[in-house]
Order: sequence, then C-alpha cells, then structure tokens
Amino acid sequence: MLRNRSVGWAFLTPFTFNEWRINAGIFTQAEAAADVPRAEIPQPRSRLRRAIGFTSLATFAFVIGASAVPIGIASTVTPDTIPTDAETLEVFQPPDEASQRIEDHIRTHPLAQKMRSLPNYTETRPHLKFPQEFRGRHLIAGTLLGPNRMVVPPYVFYEKSGKDLVAITYLGQEVCGHRGIVHGGMLATMLDEGLARCCLPVLPSGVAVTAKLSIDYKKPAIADRYIVLRAETIKHEGRKVWVKGRLETLPEGDEEPVVLVEAEGLFIEPRYASNIDGIYGHGAAAGGARVMAEDGDANRNSQSPPSFPELSLQPQSQPPSARRNRLSWRPLPTSVLLSLPTSIVPSHHRDDALEAISSTVNVDGSVSSFPIPEFKIGTLDALVQQAEELAKLEGVCQAVVGKVGDALKGVLENDEEQIQRMKTVNDKPVDQYLRTFQWNKVKYRADRSIGELIDLLKKEAASIDSDIRNKYSQYNQTKNTLATLQRKQTGNLASRSLASIVDPKLLVQDSEYLETHLIAVPSQQVKEFVNIYETIAPMVVPRSASLVASDDEFSLYAVTTFKKHSQEFAHKARENKWIPRDFKYTEGGREAEAKEVERVNGNERKLWGETLRLGRTSWSEAVMVWIHVLVLRVFVETVLRYGLPLDFVSAIVRASAKGAERAKRNLDDKYNYLAGNAFGRDKKGRVKKDDPNEMQVAGEGGGADYTPYVYYEFEFE
Repeated sequence: MLRNRSVGWAFLTPFTFNEWRINAGIFTQAEAAADVPRAEIPQPRSRLRRAIGFTSLATFAFVIGASAVPIGIASTVTPDTIPTDAETLEVFQPPDEASQRIEDHIRTHPLAQKMRSLPNYTETRPHLKFPQEFRGRHLIAGTLLGPNRMVVPPYVFYEKSGKDLVAITYLGQEVCGHRGIVHGGMLATMLDEGLARCCLPVLPSGVAVTAKLSIDYKKPAIADRYIVLRAETIKHEGRKVWVKGRLETLPEGDEEPVVLVEAEGLFIEPRYASNIDGIYGHGAAAGGARVMAEDGDANRNSQSPPSFPELSLQPQSQPPSARRNRLSWRPLPTSVLLSLPTSIVPSHHRDDALEAISSTVNVDGSVSSFPIPEFKIGTLDALVQQAEELAKLEGVCQAVVGKVGDALKGVLENDEEQIQRMKTVNDKPVDQYLRTFQWNKVKYRADRSIGELIDLLKKEAASIDSDIRNKYSQYNQTKNTLATLQRKQTGNLASRSLASIVDPKLLVQDSEYLETHLIAVPSQQVKEFVNIYETIAPMVVPRSASLVASDDEFSLYAVTTFKKHSQEFAHKARENKWIPRDFKYTEGGREAEAKEVERVNGNERKLWGETLRLGRTSWSEAVMVWIHVLVLRVFVETVLRYGLPLDFVSAIVRASAKGAERAKRNLDDKYNYLAGNAFGRDKKGRVKKDDPNEMQVAGEGGGADYTPYVYYEFEFE
C-alpha cells in the first residue's frame, strides 16, 4: 500500500500536494503558504531494474552461505577430556548379568585374543570416547546402545595406517524388523559407520562423510547373536577413500563364519574438516554417520544410557569424598604413597583420617585408600636393618622396570602408542592397578616374616632382570645378523654379496699360478684404473681387466695376476682407494645365501614375538614386585615412626609432577607437628627445617628430605 501511495504522489500538482499536507495535519496553513522547499519525490524504478537487483542480492547471499563453514560443527570438547584407546576398555560397566556374560564372551573370544596379539592393531571402544552429554545425540553411542539392542559397545581393532578394521558386538531383539530378524537398516548403519571408521587414519583430518554406500544382503541376520564387522580400505585418492566390508557371524569352535551382508562405500573428507576439533578430530566419531555436533540446545538434556560413568574430571568444587575415586583421563605421571596416624582426626577413625588427607592434598588428581596388611614384626634392630634393605631393593626394582621398558622400546622401535599398550599390570592400566591394589597373599604370604618376604622379592626381581636381558640380547644378535645379510643383498658393489653377480666363467679357477681379483672401483676413478692397473704391481696379466657389473657408485672389474704377487696387487689397489673383494665361487652359493636370509629372518620374527611377549609379562611382574616392595617400606617405616599398636591410614595420590609438589607442601604445612623435635622452630613457633644433608631417614640415603609422615614418591616412565 505504501508503494502505491508513493507512486500516486508523483502525479499531484503543487497545490493539491500542499492541500493534502494541510488536511493530513503535517503542515499548518501558514507553513503551507510559505515558500518551504519540498523534498524531491524519487521516481519509481522500472520492473527490469528491480528484478535484476533482487536476483543479484539472492545470488550474493547464496554464494556467501555456501562458502561459509557450517555453524556448530566445531565441538567444544577439548582433547584433555577425551579418553585414550586403552582407557575406553575400562569404562563400560554391564548393567545386568546377561550383559556381563556377553561382555566376557567377546573379550575372551579367540578372535579378540588373536587381534589383540597383533602388534600393528590397536584395540579400542570408540563410542565410549563421547562425553555423556553428547551420547544422546549419537545413533550408535546413544540411541541403539543398551540391553536388548546393541547390548555392549563394539570392541574395535583397527590397523593404525587405516588398512583394515575388525569390530565385534551383539545384537538383541529390539533392533528387529521381522520377528527375530535384525532390521536391514540397523545392519546398514553398522556398515556405514564401520567402513567410515576404517578409513579415518588415511585422511589427514580424521574426518569423513559418506558419499556412496552400496549394500548387498546375503542372508538374514538372526537376533540375539554375535556379529563381526570387517572392513578394508581398497583405494585412496586425495580426499576420497573407497572401502569395502562385510558383516558375518562370530564363529565358535571349528565353525566357519557366515557372511550376512556385504558393502562398498565411497567416503570423502569435507573441505571444512580442519575446522572440526575436539572429539570429532580424534577419531571418536566416524564420518560415515555424519556425526557432527549441532548448534543449539535441542538435545542437550536427552538421556544417555545409564551404564556408562562420566568421563571428565569432576570439578574441584566438589568435596574430597566425591573426588576420591574419580576417573581421570589426563596423564598423571607421579604417584605418592602416604601413611599417617589416625590421630590426625579427633575420631581416630580411618575413613575420617582419609577424608582429612584428601581435603589437605587438594590437587587435580586422585586420592584413594591403599590397603596395607599387617605383617609379622620382629625386633627394633631388625626393622631398622630391613628398612635399609628395602631402600636398596626398591632401587633395584626401579632399574629392572626401566630395563624392561627399554627392551620394549627397542622391540617396538619407539612406537609410543604400542609401548603404552604393552605397559599393563595384570592386563590393567597402571592407574587401575594402583587404585584396586591388593597384596598378593598367595605369592607373598603375609604370615611370613618381613625378612623372608624381602628375600623372595629379591629373587623375583633378579629372575625378571636375567630373563629379559638374555632374551633381548638374543633378539638383538639375530636382528644384527639379519641386517648384515640384508645389506649384502641390497648394498652397493663395494659391500653386497657377489654370489648372484659374478659369472664363474670370468674367474680363473683351480690354477697353480694364476688368480683372479675382483676390484670395486669408484665410478669417478674408472678411467684411471683402466690406464694404470697393469703397472701398480708386477706380474699383472695384460688386458685381463673385464667389467663384471656396475651401479651408481662403483664398477666391479675382474683382474688376473700371478699368485706370487697377489698380496702386493691387493695392497696397491687399496692405496689407490680401490676395494678388493674377497670372493670364492661356490656351486649353489646364491641359493644357499637366499636360504640363510630366509632362515635368519624367520628366527628374527620368532624372537621378536617372544621378546615382545616376555617384555609385556616382565614389565607387569616387575611393577608388581616394585609396588610390593614399596608396601613393605611403608609398613616398616610406619612402625618405626608411629610405634605400636598400629593405628594408621595409608593412601595413594596420583597427580602431575607439579600437583605432587603442591600436595607435599600442603601436607607439610598441616602435619609438621608429627615430626616432634625433628624440625627446629623460630621464636614464633614456625617450622624451620634443618639442613637435609645432615639428616638421614632410616632406610633412605643421606640427603633425602625428611617429612613428618611416611611419604614415598615414584613414577612410571
């Protein structure tokens, strides 16, 4: 309507226009009579100009929108809150007995054990990397996961270069289409995500979206069955990756797996992939399912499966009791074993004392109770001597753990991810072992004397050290032998084997007077060699030099001399920086060398596996011995400090190096009174520590800092 009015205004005369303004109340009569200049009324644009303008504006908006990075795909999750592959294996807690049976069956199945033993494969449960608040918005990690659906999160074994992937899970009755038969859409979803996850390591960003997915259903998938997904990357070009895969039954005993579904897919790395950070940039979400965090709060309050604990650290504002057994995904390299008397709290109750310790420590880590049994106590002199023995034994145990770690580094060629996978204790991560530690009453009976336990632990540490040293030395010798043989097969003419190069017809054999020398001549000296080789020594057969072979660096010549002057010729050749090669032709020598390389290569592979298995076992056993020695140290020191009857509380603190220092300062400030007269005090009663070099703690070397409580700090590299 307004546009029609403005068009009409252009045709009003000046008189009628003023009259209209007076009637409309815009001007008074006097103002209208005055010669007031009027604003010029714009002429309307033509329809063609308006159409062109509108089209240009729409095109500009479309281009800007299409080129912009989609809003909301950048996750707010930081890498610090994402658990590692190894940590995801410890998160899931089956909600019922049936789920527990399924979980145990998959974990111990021969296929899982076989994949777990392959060094190039990493075991993970990637759907447990999702924070709790995100799972409700993910189809596999949230909607489809739970009892009678996908009962347990899939166990996934992926080759670290993205070559292939194997996943094992169980499908229940609530994902069926026809009664008792799993819905085809469920199978397609599993293949879509599994194939995408397989190719993620190939792409720089680790993100992919599905461009094409072709599925061929072979046989019905029966519900309440175990399912195996296998995927293989078959082609990679730029941002495009082609993957094929299949779903099959999990074989039991001598059964052969039955193929249920086959699929092929094309996955593309989106151009905006570099802008996707946090959990989506770390392989937690497969691109095939297009799992991107959406903007807005529409689904943030959706419920997630109740069987998964929170993955992130609880905030410091929570009380110590809530923080005590929390699960931390950040690396906590420093561990501290503490022992304090229960008299630090008025109630003398251990739980209250532990609560007080946790509140005092107040670090970004974990504090938990650490059970220490009561051992048979001898005389005071015996305890002092045992404290010194335990201090030395702890140093030995620490060295053994370090040696085993070095062996694992050598075998795995410093692959940190694989090394960390090997460093478990009783098939548990170190953190979990320390949190759930129990004294091994079968191996180290607590009714034995402390002296007997020390002797037993000494023998075990020495045995572990000897076994790993001998096996690793044997592996290194075989590895060096193989490297030498391989260099002979692939080096230049100055070093490689000549069995496959030299034609026996070029050699003078079985002669009483003549001998053929094989000389490797640097390429830049060939002309000089041809000119002077006959004159460098007496009795060189003229024109006997013949070219046998050549490469980029050397040319190999055969030269015949009289045996009487052979040594002199070889000596003069070396002076001219030519390299005489020792070679004696043997019938079948080439085949014999190939067999020797194959034999040594087989021995090297066998010893590699044996050393790796022994290294993993030895690291676990060495750490257990070390921790048991530390437990004895804490107990002996506790008796020496606090006396009898025993009434103490022990705890373990896991924190960063700086966190451990801060915890020690807090404990020193609060419990320095336990030291009695060990610390001097100034006139105001404040603690004034003596020179630590002048003090020695029983069982500790000179120069060790004295603490008013039992305190042992240790680290695992």
